[in-house]
Formats: sequence, structure tokens, C-alpha cells
Amino acid sequence: MIHWTEKFETGSTKLDQQHRVLVDNINLLEEQLRNTNPTKEELEFTIELVDYLEAYANIHFQGEEKCMNSYRCPAEGKNKLEHERFRTFIRDYKRQCGQEGFKLELLAQLHETMQSWIEEHILRIDTQLRPCIPPSGWGVAGLAEG
Repeated sequence: MIHWTEKFETGSTKLDQQHRVLVDNINLLEEQLRNTNPTKEELEFTIELVDYLEAYANIHFQGEEKCMNSYRCPAEGKNKLEHERFRTFIRDYKRQCGQEGFKLELLAQLHETMQSWIEEHILRIDTQLRPCIPPSGWGVAGLAEG
């Protein structure tokens, strides 16, 4: 379970809100994994949750990359590389599920990787945006908020 604290803040209210949504849904995935006897509907929901996480992450990544570029964050290049690594991991997971069928063990691996990835990514890379966004810039052209 990931517990949101101030140490995750990037200086962008919008990015931080999006990070919280990602964290909440990764935590929801963990809750789903605790169900030892899921119904068909619960399994379908879990699969849809993974699809949602993938889509939401892609939307978030685009906005975050734009924000880092706009504020000339020194972590911009590393950020893009890590986002692509995350996308590749999700594609590989889906390909493996397509070949082997849906397995809770694969989903547990996915969750573990997502959980550690997002914590490390936000703390090591995204927080480097914080000093790049001047307090007066929070509303300028919607960059810090967009």
C-alpha cells in the first residue's frame, strides 16, 4: 500500500492530483489481489482496472512531459525514458496474459512492479520539477496546473 505524503509533491497541483489518482488505483489493485476467491465480475473489474491504469498513466505522462519541458526541468529526458519503460512493461504484461491467459500470479507481479515503479519515479524524477516551477508560475498559461 502506498501512502501519499508531502515528499511526493512536484510543485504542480494538477500533476500531484493525477499522481494521487494513480496511487489510489494501484492501491485498489492491491485490494483486489487480496480477494482469494474472486467472482467473474471481480476478475473482469480487475482486468478493466489494469486497462484504466494504462490509459490514465499515458494521459498523465503526456501532461507531465509537457510541464517538464515548459519549465526546463533537468530531469525531462530521464522522465521520458522512464515513462517508456513503464509503457513497455504494461505492453509486455498484456502480451504475456494474451499468450498464457489471465493469472493472478502475473497480476501480482504487475502490481508489485507498478507500486515500486511509481514510488521511485515520483521521488527520484518527478520531484525534480518542484524547484523549476516558480510560485508565481502556478497559474501562468496553465503550465503548473496543466
